[in-house]
Amino acid sequence: MANVKKRGPLPIGLHLTPEAAYMVQFEPGGEGLHLVSKASCTFTTPADTINRLMAADDPMGRKGAEGSYAAARRFVQQEMAQNGFKGKDVVLSAPAELLEVQHVRMPPMQPEELATALPHELDGKLPFPPSHAVVRHIVAGTVAEDNETKQDVLVLAVRRDAVQAHVSALAKMHFNVVGVGVEPCSMCYGYAYAAIHGEPLQSGPPCLMVVHLGWQRSNVAILRGQETIFVKPVDQGLDHLAQAVAHAKDVPVNEASEVVATWRKDPTPEHIDEAVAVYNKCRSCTGRLTDEIQSCMRYYASLARGARIDRLVFVGPGARDKALVRVLSATLSSVPCETGDPVGAVTGEPDPSSGEPEMAVAVGLGLFGAS
Repeated sequence: MANVKKRGPLPIGLHLTPEAAYMVQFEPGGEGLHLVSKASCTFTTPADTINRLMAADDPMGRKGAEGSYAAARRFVQQEMAQNGFKGKDVVLSAPAELLEVQHVRMPPMQPEELATALPHELDGKLPFPPSHAVVRHIVAGTVAEDNETKQDVLVLAVRRDAVQAHVSALAKMHFNVVGVGVEPCSMCYGYAYAAIHGEPLQSGPPCLMVVHLGWQRSNVAILRGQETIFVKPVDQGLDHLAQAVAHAKDVPVNEASEVVATWRKDPTPEHIDEAVAVYNKCRSCTGRLTDEIQSCMRYYASLARGARIDRLVFVGPGARDKALVRVLSATLSSVPCETGDPVGAVTGEPDPSSGEPEMAVAVGLGLFGAS
């Protein structure tokens, strides 16, 4: 992503979920990109937390709830008319709850050969036939296995009919969907853009870990310079945090969810101290997440001959929770941790006091055409 090729506004990045909608648009100007407009809205309520936790035990019911995106689409249509967005071109996020991530090991081969061989390797390893899926892959590195050299390959797959339904719903609203991205990769693109346009380091490109704290699950990714080399979903999110807080405080889940939302939206020193004390008792959730993050660090070190993560950035709606970030960072003290400002990373005008870490995926989607 060395130069901005497209003149005029870039497509609007749309990160739509059943819980919230995020949208952002950039345009070239001067030496880089400038913000055209951004908008976001959260639809979830404390009562929804219970429903989502129950639905997690019924994947077909949860994953078939196409109507759950209706509120997000209505918000997009409203903001397009009122908030200064330009044009009708959009880049859309694939439904995150439908994304499957599979880890396979393959013999070394050329990229085109690997793309041809992967569907056969994936047969029986996905909950749907590979021929019915949109499949993308990341080559993480090489490993020795049974005295043979193998490629570690991370596969991301979504059912094609689910993607088509998502695109069709936007097309009926007269939007032109010019691309579709997935959450674990798109959340990194803003930082990849910043790495390319920043001052080069003598030591080489920095290694950045991006952790997206979502509602139903989180995503961990590793970015080396502009290249995403690792992604992993973790089944721990804000819903599970509310459940753990309910247990710690001995209150109903909906009440705990409301308390957590208050801590996140109103981070006074008193609220932060109270939240930190409770979160430190929620090891079932916070500990599971930090254990997974540290496991990803060890995996990267094993592939990259002991290389270390230079910096960890928390993004997503959960990164708005200053107490949660503080508790997670304390456990991950071996690496510098921070709350992300994805818009500032792209424009070169970061503002730590008003950064919006929840916009990371939309920002990445909105960089379609910038290179």
